[in-house]
Amino acid sequence: MTAGSLFPSLMGAEFSALDPCLRWIHSGESRRLSGRVTVERGRSFIAAALGFLAALPRAMVDAPIDVSIERTPQGETWTRLFGGREEMTTTLRRDGDLLVEKLGLGVLKFRLSARGGGMTWRLERITAFGIALPLRWFSMSAAIDSRNGRYHFIVDSALRGVGRIVRYEGVLDAAT
Repeated sequence: MTAGSLFPSLMGAEFSALDPCLRWIHSGESRRLSGRVTVERGRSFIAAALGFLAALPRAMVDAPIDVSIERTPQGETWTRLFGGREEMTTTLRRDGDLLVEKLGLGVLKFRLSARGGGMTWRLERITAFGIALPLRWFSMSAAIDSRNGRYHFIVDSALRGVGRIVRYEGVLDAAT
């Protein structure tokens, strides 16, 4: 673990409660990982437009995923390549005790917590085009755990009155 690493600094003592697989991936070192993913996308016009603006991947089943984590002076950049051709890049940094994720034209702020060796991300704030949006409009969950020594993730987001925007679930191979 590198001094000042993003996830350990945000989670403090809770970081040590994470499964070794999660600690290794979130230790603050640059990594390249691969695995499998399934992506479900909302079917409405609004969900499709939001997916386009956020550069979210298209729907796919049991497709390959490659993830590159690059440590930067400000935090981390995560580049995910879904199905060999759908790229989604996010930047992660710290703002006080919150994790800030910039995705396309949106900025999401999460509170991280450890639970049962895994990690949950609870949405605290969201802005789009620099405008704060009411949290009650959104249903968003992100959970990470370890399954058979592999990094398992589930991300699910929906917008009130629109339904699902995107849900993706998968596993990444992790050397610990």
